[in-house]
Amino acid sequence: MAGLREYWDESLPEALRDEVIRRYGGKRIAYRERYLTVVLTAFEALEQLCTDPIAVRLAAWFHRAERSTEASALLAEELLPKYDVSPVRTAEVARLVRLTGGPHVAESDANGNVLLDAVESVYADPRYATHASEVRRDAGYDVEGRRQLVEALLKDRIYRTQLAYDRYETAARANLTDELTTLDGLTPHPWRGWQRAALAVTAVLSAFVAFVAGVAAVRAPWRVPEYSGDSVWPAVVLMLAALVAVAVVYSAVVRNARVMAAAPAVVGVIGALVVWLTTPDTNGASGVGERVPFLMILSVLLIVAGAAAFAATRFTPTPGRNRGQRLAGLGAVVVVFLAIFLVIDPLQRAYLLSANEYLDGQHQPANLDVRTDFAGGPLWTSKSNVQSLVATAHGIAIARGRGTVEMLDPATGQSRWRYTRADTDDAPHLYALNGGQQVLASYEDLGYVALDADTGQRKAAWPQSTRDYDIDDNDPLITGKSVSKGSDKLYGTNLDGSNRWTYEPGRCTGIGASATPDTVVVQLGHSCGSDPDQLVGLNLKNGKKLWTHDGSLSDLTTVGGLVVGLQSERYGPLVGVDPRSGDIKWRAEIPSDWTCPLQMESAGNHVALVSCPGDAENRTDSVVEVVDAGTGKVESTTPVQVGFGQRYAVTTDGVVVLAGPYSGGTCRLATVSDGAVGYYNVDDSVLCGYGVRTAGNLVLVSGEDGLIALR
Repeated sequence: MAGLREYWDESLPEALRDEVIRRYGGKRIAYRERYLTVVLTAFEALEQLCTDPIAVRLAAWFHRAERSTEASALLAEELLPKYDVSPVRTAEVARLVRLTGGPHVAESDANGNVLLDAVESVYADPRYATHASEVRRDAGYDVEGRRQLVEALLKDRIYRTQLAYDRYETAARANLTDELTTLDGLTPHPWRGWQRAALAVTAVLSAFVAFVAGVAAVRAPWRVPEYSGDSVWPAVVLMLAALVAVAVVYSAVVRNARVMAAAPAVVGVIGALVVWLTTPDTNGASGVGERVPFLMILSVLLIVAGAAAFAATRFTPTPGRNRGQRLAGLGAVVVVFLAIFLVIDPLQRAYLLSANEYLDGQHQPANLDVRTDFAGGPLWTSKSNVQSLVATAHGIAIARGRGTVEMLDPATGQSRWRYTRADTDDAPHLYALNGGQQVLASYEDLGYVALDADTGQRKAAWPQSTRDYDIDDNDPLITGKSVSKGSDKLYGTNLDGSNRWTYEPGRCTGIGASATPDTVVVQLGHSCGSDPDQLVGLNLKNGKKLWTHDGSLSDLTTVGGLVVGLQSERYGPLVGVDPRSGDIKWRAEIPSDWTCPLQMESAGNHVALVSCPGDAENRTDSVVEVVDAGTGKVESTTPVQVGFGQRYAVTTDGVVVLAGPYSGGTCRLATVSDGAVGYYNVDDSVLCGYGVRTAGNLVLVSGEDGLIALR
């Protein structure tokens, strides 16, 4: 440090100079010869402005002699008296040294202003960037602390004396502004690197979910019904590839290896092509198993994993983990799982629903103008067993085994269309919706499927969550759900299975309901506590409660604009309730000598009640009573020589039809219309045990060969 000696005041001992110079060595790299040279050079240019040049010069030499300002001031107080520096000057030097550690004195202190301007002249040095880097290194790269200091310097005027301001201000501001830009690059932004973090998490998580899909694929059938000859090895290979892909995409992101990152996507493309080309054909007897969509999901997820990993490698890695990276990673997890549950799972279900349905038929218009006049003999016979039957606006919908729904022409019994599902063996239960324009098929293992009654086309597949719904009323559509804990629920359900509203009456409450075009009447049966049973009226459109009355009705049915039910499940009386107000419009007593539980069915604008008279032995006879739904007036009571307990039906014209065995074991039908009873013997092939059904005014019975329509 020979160059520094020329800045020493010759009136002071050289031994003191050498002692101070020795202190500017050591591990610090920012405060060495060049730094001190810049400060002392600036001091000499400003020396004329101070009142004690010797004290200020000494303070300039001492101010960075130790690592801290206070230690440097103490060093001056210790050394200067040893070299015969007066106590007054020693105190002034120590004071000035301490000023360099801030806060600074006012501009009226000439000595302090000169010293501080000399010290801060380093900011205007052409090699300031190097000095600033050395300062950051000495400070352990406290970037944030350095940023605060630089921002404070730039906020106001840097130099106190006018001479220093004129010489250094412009250059110093330029250097400090450049340093602030450098600090911005060194400071971890709270969101820096979030793109890479999100893509990396997406890649790894997608690969892992692909592996899970592979495990599910290995356990699922390739086709339905399952065929033992279908090899499981392709699924095993793809599953293992997905497992390897988890490690591959992670390693690719860490190493920034783009070629490695793209490898899972290539495997995914190959897997998707193989699955697509080998997917089994679908017909009414065989369909696609769950392994197919699982493997396709696996392949797509591998493509996503590879693409995300490749994209992540295009971003510069950021050291550490900041808030943005953590939030982006968490967001990626949420997005992946939302995609699984809201996109992938519905698409898988939609694919299986579409791939495993088979529809055939000519769709010829149905002849609905047909009725049974009991003129003798069958009108037509439909082969095979019928599990469920419902009349629609476009024919007679029947359910057969192995997931089949068929629409028959009422006039000929010919099939208009046949809808078959290959992924179930269930015979669905059928309901007519929307005035008979749609057929709702309920499968135990699949849930509800809505079909167009005219064409057989699937109009909607209800969500999986509706599989355990009960149909409380089919037109208008009201569904319910019984739960083991909490409250049973009643829903205003749309034709696509979505719910407009939900009604929950509370725990320990059973629900029954019947609906008119604008109101739902709900029967609430409380099984715990002391609350009485209640009737509740709800708005059909929004589920808003309209009224509540204490009371109990069973077997609710809608007839002639009123809701009719039995106050006692077995013996009545029969009650008609205005659905809009809950007021009882009429009450019809049930004969006390009727001994069998009442059966009730709507018959146009009437209600048909079936029981058995008190003197009937072993329920060998029945009695049919017809009540006007508008007034509650009993219009007819007719004894019928047909055993009670068989299925009976009512035609559109209000004719009550019963079936029962006759002498010799043959089957006989009885009709009740306007209080008159008629008996008709039918063919020996008719099986009375299955009862009788109606579709409009057509009477249907079951026979040995299948469903029989009577002429």
